[in-house]
Amino acid sequence: MGDQQLEYLEFQADEVHYLIPLSWVDRISERTKKKGRTVLIDFGGLTSPGRRGTQQEYLILADEEKAGFLADRVLGMRTLDRRAFISLREPALNETNRYLEAAVLLPEEQEGEVLAYVLKPEILKERQWKL
Repeated sequence: MGDQQLEYLEFQADEVHYLIPLSWVDRISERTKKKGRTVLIDFGGLTSPGRRGTQQEYLILADEEKAGFLADRVLGMRTLDRRAFISLREPALNETNRYLEAAVLLPEEQEGEVLAYVLKPEILKERQWKL
């Protein structure tokens, strides 16, 4: 894998696609009640704060299981070339969503292409995993 090629886990929350560096993922499980000090990060709650009754099916545990990303669907691994990243600038990128690194267009069989947001987990960790 070259310097520009990186591996990510693609997941979906509230119909938005996200990518987290695979190096941060410890394990993926079906959603259960959280245990211990695991902080749950609900990206779907960010995009649709007033939603009700949605139950995400999956929990992606990261950084030695200190954080769990809630996901509706886990879509698999992607090897991406950093040169394909689309930079985010204000007003799309602002103080409340600094955890987004970039966007990238992903080829999809049924949808043609879909826009996915690349996460910067180190920013989430800096904020004690709180959004």
